Amino acid sequence: MDLENVLKNIDAFVARLDNLESELKAKDVQLEKVTANRDAILKEKRALEGRDFDPDAFQKKLEAQFNRNSAEVTISREDARLGSKYREAKAAAEKAGVPLRIIDTNAPAQQGNRSSPVKYVKDADAGILYVNADMIRRHGQARCREIAAEQGASSMRAFRSVDDLPDIPAKAHAQSIADRTNLLGDQ
Repeated sequence: MDLENVLKNIDAFVARLDNLESELKAKDVQLEKVTANRDAILKEKRALEGRDFDPDAFQKKLEAQFNRNSAEVTISREDARLGSKYREAKAAAEKAGVPLRIIDTNAPAQQGNRSSPVKYVKDADAGILYVNADMIRRHGQARCREIAAEQGASSMRAFRSVDDLPDIPAKAHAQSIADRTNLLGDQ
């Protein structure tokens, strides 16, 4: 590419950027008008209801709700055991309007989705059918109880991963994965 073409591309890019900036300014003006209209309508509605309306307080409330979904205050499990540090963190979370989350710094890192791909595992000796919690959520408990009865099990229990299973069903779970049978993707 020669230098002239590069300069033309840059000039076209700058022109497009200027155009987008002017469109953004126009949209900002429209947004301000809509916000003012919303505030006026809410103020009138509150006046009719006999309540006062403070647009600044309303805006702060909206921002707090938005930030609540994207932020949180965290405290380590060790610090949470100390009353003074827990109270400080709780007060900070309440002031910011965000949730307080206790994190365990010694816990192993979660590695993606821990849910097992196996639909169900039967423990014939105990008469229990261990059904994957995802399957129960997808098909409902009633249908999963029917499946348990069809499999000859007297009861049904939910599991999410092999860690939730006793030894014998855990071995059957491992065998199902090794055989690539009874997996959720096969449905």
